[in-house]
Amino acid sequence: MRPAAFLGALLGMIFLALPVYAAETLLTLSPRPNVSLRVLVDRPASPIGSVVLMAGGDGVLDIDSQGRIGSGLSGNHLVRTRSLYVRAGYAVFVPDVAADLKGKDNYRFGRAYAQDVAAVVEAAREVARPVAIIGTSRGALAVASVFTRQSAVLPDAAVISSGVLMGEGKGGSASTVGDLRQVRVPVLLLRHRLDACRTSAPADADKFKEMLIGSPRVDIVTLEGGGPRSKTAEPCGAAHYHGFWGIDDQAVAATVKWLAANMRR
Repeated sequence: MRPAAFLGALLGMIFLALPVYAAETLLTLSPRPNVSLRVLVDRPASPIGSVVLMAGGDGVLDIDSQGRIGSGLSGNHLVRTRSLYVRAGYAVFVPDVAADLKGKDNYRFGRAYAQDVAAVVEAAREVARPVAIIGTSRGALAVASVFTRQSAVLPDAAVISSGVLMGEGKGGSASTVGDLRQVRVPVLLLRHRLDACRTSAPADADKFKEMLIGSPRVDIVTLEGGGPRSKTAEPCGAAHYHGFWGIDDQAVAATVKWLAANMRR
């Protein structure tokens, strides 16, 4: 039996056809009382599973009632590659941040946010199992949160790309969200060898792997190639090595290959 909170979330679903992308729909969840959460959804005819894609930065997509992304995160690596996951056979869920959490510091450390992410995972389960959660950059904190801050609904696998994994500085990291021993699913850590972002050093993946003692399998895959879109591209931005600029296809291919081998149906 599902917890009451998630029954409420399912009852609160509203699907709206998007005018811009014919195949994409807008899902509105009610994960908590008087709170709505918008999620972009796309799926192939016969999905082999689902992926929940957690954007980096502050995570705020500002999805409007027509399903349009209103923030600069439209170019985020996972957001801009969402259609590639559909082509690979997965139903795709790209959530915004609930309105009551937008603008709050360190909201990813709270139980409310973890419950919101779990509600998206539950909605994905209703479409196609198994479900993987994939977070990039600061989206790594969302991945850690759903495992360490709640236990009602858990993904079947986790992927973190260019993750903010280590460190105790401003905004924290995936290693400081909670007890990582609660991550008990296969994990992929995807990195770019030349990632120059100070908060996602490639070597941090090795340190983070050692902390995932509850996971049955943790793999690290290192990619090369691509490059900054311009000389002024931000090293921690989506248009740099950090965001796999120029090798989106390779990053997605590496991810779906790993999911096929490690996420059991």
